[in-house]
Amino acid sequence: MSERSRRGQSVDVGLAAFYVVCIAVLAFILLPLLTILFHSVGGSLSGRSLGSLTLAHYAGALATNLDPLLLSLQVALLTTVVATLVGVPAGYTLVRYDFAFVDLLRELTVLPMAIPGIVVGIGIVRVWGVPRFGVDLAGSTALIACAHVLFTVPFIVQTTMSTLESIDYRRLEESARALGAGWVETFLYVVVPNIYRGVVAGAIMVFALSMGEFNITFFIYATGNATLPIALFGGFRTASVGQASALASLFVGIVVLSLVVFQMVSDQRIHETGGNA
Repeated sequence: MSERSRRGQSVDVGLAAFYVVCIAVLAFILLPLLTILFHSVGGSLSGRSLGSLTLAHYAGALATNLDPLLLSLQVALLTTVVATLVGVPAGYTLVRYDFAFVDLLRELTVLPMAIPGIVVGIGIVRVWGVPRFGVDLAGSTALIACAHVLFTVPFIVQTTMSTLESIDYRRLEESARALGAGWVETFLYVVVPNIYRGVVAGAIMVFALSMGEFNITFFIYATGNATLPIALFGGFRTASVGQASALASLFVGIVVLSLVVFQMVSDQRIHETGGNA
């Protein structure tokens, strides 16, 4: 057998192993989702599921969980806007300027990502579970939104820093200022458009994380302002398998659809403004 034949067989075996691993990973990811989808339209596996497909579970899930769904969307949108407004200037400052404790501050930006959500939730309850400084945020939607911002803003700080470090932003700034642009004009009309993709990627991540956030919200929500993940958790404990599965399917579908729409709008915006490719 020639050397080329042995090398070809080795490549074929490696390629086949690669496909097997890919299929196994996809199956591991998709199987739980497909199982939930199956239960959402067919009910319990012990019943005649395939012979009794129905959308009644979806109707029931929407009828009983519309408020948590709308609240989750509102909190996720608010969190995305606030985290972007805070995270982009913060990431720019940490990369652009050299000042005392800048390295320590960079490390601190990843701290909320490293600390378990349960710990953050307990800490927030300890601080804001009772009125402080004349402000009563206990169990409020505002506290949920603040907690989501605290948890998600490091992600957009990190994506902003990474994008800035990948371009020669100092030369762009110098060119803009040589043409008479001030600091604000340079940041808004030169720096931000050139890091637009990183900002959008971070904003998408923030939206998805906020929509699915459970650990922190579980400790700080109150009756009447439960988010969709909280309602989903309660549904699997109290509702029927079909209705709980329908709610889970709706949750996954809404997150995926929202991300696709967000990405399409962002791509259109990049095309119109000529943001960084």
